[in-house]
Amino acid sequence: MRAAAVIASACLALVTAVPGRAETEDAPAPCAAASLLPPPVLVVYGSADPGAAEARWVKALRAGTEERRMLDGKVRDVQFVTVPKRAALKDWEEGGSLSRAAVHGVRVLPTVVFLDTRGRVFDVMEGGADAASLPGRIAQLAEKAQRVRPVTVVNDVPKGGEPAEEAAAICRALEQVPAEAWFRDYPGTMKRLEKLDCKVPAFLNARAAALRLEKNRETADLLCESFRASEAPAIRKCLETWRNRAADPSLAVEERQLLLLSMVHPLWVRLEESLYRDGHNAESEEAFNRAIAVLEEVRDMDRSSVCGRRAHQLREELRRARLAAARYD
Repeated sequence: MRAAAVIASACLALVTAVPGRAETEDAPAPCAAASLLPPPVLVVYGSADPGAAEARWVKALRAGTEERRMLDGKVRDVQFVTVPKRAALKDWEEGGSLSRAAVHGVRVLPTVVFLDTRGRVFDVMEGGADAASLPGRIAQLAEKAQRVRPVTVVNDVPKGGEPAEEAAAICRALEQVPAEAWFRDYPGTMKRLEKLDCKVPAFLNARAAALRLEKNRETADLLCESFRASEAPAIRKCLETWRNRAADPSLAVEERQLLLLSMVHPLWVRLEESLYRDGHNAESEEAFNRAIAVLEEVRDMDRSSVCGRRAHQLREELRRARLAAARYD
């Protein structure tokens, strides 16, 4: 009995001497119980116009409610992010609602994202709650908050065995983590999987998600730059980048047309306005003609779609303007 007490005291001393070590990636897991894990931060993503189930769920997680008090001691903080119905420029910028949602792998609203002390996603919980399911959902939330973190489980996976089995065990430890967060939040584990030549579908999906996120981040930066561009050199730079993207052979026809209509055409129009100086000059005329040419490139867009109707409307406005100009001349 005394020996057991000594061992227990030693374990407790180790845990208290190295707080949070269970969450350090690629470090040996200490002998700490799940209940000793630092409580996580919850990030609640909701819509600007929620339905009844979503509104009830989000309200229950706000401070002062009975449901929130049930989470006392189990979570460190609860943050709320509202995803707007119509996105603004700030929503795409780093730290904006849409940018954060993409990084955290949010696919539906509402979604609760669990972050450890280092800001890594270790679990998610999707969907709202009706009156009957609310108590059970809160209990499930509390249970998830106290689960052993993925890095702890990964560190317990023995090294040097059969590579395929080792990789599969690691991927199972990360199965609650959204694919978008694997490479961003667990780079050391991803390197380990790369060395194991992992072929597990979940890992391949995570790699594809990381590439997609990087591309989306570049697109968001380009969107911000394009919306702010007002001088001819900046507009031309954005035009060249969007044109190169539209020329990507891997793009579907519909995606290419959408890029041309939503980004390339408006930028040519803005360039024409920027170059206009008390009348058209050669450069402004060229920009105007390029804007017209883009509309011709998307003339076969489906007129029943929102973008197709917009393209048709722009062509009609241009046609009427030409007729009016001809009569004036």
